[in-house]
Amino acid sequence: MTGHRGQRTSDMPTSPDSGAGETTSYFQALFSAPDANLYGWSPVRIYSAGIELFRQNDSPTEVFFIERGIVKISCAGTNGKEVIIGLRRRNWLLGVPQAITGDLSSATATTLTRCAMRCISAEALVSKLTRDLPLSVELNRLLSREIRGDLEKIATLGCMPATERLKAFLHELLSEEELDELWKKDRLELPLKNDELAQIVAVTQQHLYRLLKDPDLRAHIKQSKRILTINDPLAFMAKVSPQS
Repeated sequence: MTGHRGQRTSDMPTSPDSGAGETTSYFQALFSAPDANLYGWSPVRIYSAGIELFRQNDSPTEVFFIERGIVKISCAGTNGKEVIIGLRRRNWLLGVPQAITGDLSSATATTLTRCAMRCISAEALVSKLTRDLPLSVELNRLLSREIRGDLEKIATLGCMPATERLKAFLHELLSEEELDELWKKDRLELPLKNDELAQIVAVTQQHLYRLLKDPDLRAHIKQSKRILTINDPLAFMAKVSPQS
């Protein structure tokens, strides 16, 4: 496999879909139906990177279903410093806990990549939970996936070198972009601060700078204070693909 921009899109590695294996028949059937909006869900909406879906301490109004993309979940401490507490990917529901409890949101949700999502009002979702057993089962699956994901993250920190964690994360970011769109771009810019990238990879900022000197990264990755730039994204994606 080569990383040349002359390579056809169909020859590029397929996206490793972190949620594809988790998709359940409930949402597959619901959203494939032409009258899905009759159940209270909106049509698919496209959100650019860097859009806040809801903020910490907001009252819940909507629940979002991610069809494609990555959303950053963060919270601010008493000193105002933002801490990333998780990333949410395709086939994930955002805002369920606060919708069910009626509490204020404990975190801020911001699109990290270009996202395709549907939404439903928090009130409508809660109303459905008392009448829709398949939906209740799906939410239990989602919570179980979250617990499993936390355990897998701990295992990854213990057995995968930091450089490989960084490459895997960057490859995942690109995998959530449409390949046809990447084909048109010489570079991809994402609103990811340098300290946020360090948090995600679980290293210090100083060590992140050293990791970015890796030959596979140096030619493609530029991390400024607030923007992560990936130059020639298709070539980079091919270079760090788990299949390469």
